[in-house]
Amino acid sequence: MAGLRRFGAAAAGRAGIGHAVTDHHTKHIIRQWDREIEDELRREAARNAAGGPWKAVVWAALWLLWLGLLVLLLAHTRALG
Repeated sequence: MAGLRRFGAAAAGRAGIGHAVTDHHTKHIIRQWDREIEDELRREAARNAAGGPWKAVVWAALWLLWLGLLVLLLAHTRALG
C-alpha cells in the first residue's frame, strides 16, 4: 500500500504545481472579467453620448408635429360638421 500513488489535490499540493496552475487560471479569469467590464462601460458611454441634447430636440420636434396633426384633424372635423 505504501507504493500507491496519490492523485488529485493532495498530490498536486505536494508537487507544488497546483498553486501555480490555480494562480494562472485565476489571473486569466480576472483579466477576462476586466475586459468584459471595460467593454460594457464603453458601450454604455457610447449609448449615453448618442443621446446628448439632440435627443431632446428630436423629441420636442416630434411632439410639435403630433400636436400640429391633432390641430389639423380637429379643424378638418369642424369644417365637415
